[in-house]
Amino acid sequence: MCHPEVPVGAAIPDVRIKDVTIAVEGGAMPGLLASPERTPAPGILIINDVFGKSTFYEQLARRLAQAGFVAVTPEYFFREGPLPEPTREAAMARAKRLDFKRWSRDMSAAIDWLRTQPALNGAVGTIGFCMGGTQALLLAARRDDLRATVSYYGFPADSRTEASPIELAPKMHGPILGHWGDQDAGAGMENVEKLRAALESAGVEHEFHIYAGLGHGFLKASLEDERTPGYEQACASWKRTLDFYRRCFSRERVLS
Repeated sequence: MCHPEVPVGAAIPDVRIKDVTIAVEGGAMPGLLASPERTPAPGILIINDVFGKSTFYEQLARRLAQAGFVAVTPEYFFREGPLPEPTREAAMARAKRLDFKRWSRDMSAAIDWLRTQPALNGAVGTIGFCMGGTQALLLAARRDDLRATVSYYGFPADSRTEASPIELAPKMHGPILGHWGDQDAGAGMENVEKLRAALESAGVEHEFHIYAGLGHGFLKASLEDERTPGYEQACASWKRTLDFYRRCFSRERVLS
């Protein structure tokens, strides 16, 4: 499963949030912006899964802000409308109506918008989950101005846009951090290894972590009770993600 909700009882970080709209092709995309106590700070675009801007991603934006980043989670399904019910079947049916090429342009526009925010210090990264994890990888090939890319259980062989992440690997700009559970049949470990090999061949800086015994959508366990299966691995992945951002954003780089 992906991330339609936040587990009952999970702590809600107390940070500044506000509803925003992002100008995109033919419309205004709504979103939630979370800001840390100290600014200016680096910005992170959150690219949601098939459920869209659920409470899980609003929580994630807050967690990123608590860690010192400006985070925005946009609702890229705004043209397709809300889900009639919070089920995987309804989410998958709506996703079939999404224009994947336009979605990529919307997310690129969201990066441009985020960079203009007063709380930002000019540095921007991404984090994506499931189909959003795929989009994060595609943006790493589309743009050369991202300081960090994080993909949680993206689909390396997904070719619903112009090409799959595996095919576009030579065009990607690192650094890239990837997380997958080894039981994630949808992503396919053979595809993850093909992506790794393609990035290595192209000399793209990347770091992949495979978590034994876990399937798709495992980060949710980090919000559950510590006795929940996969809790420690999910927490480890999140710590790796925050450490990765801090390393990447501390680097001296010339942004184009």
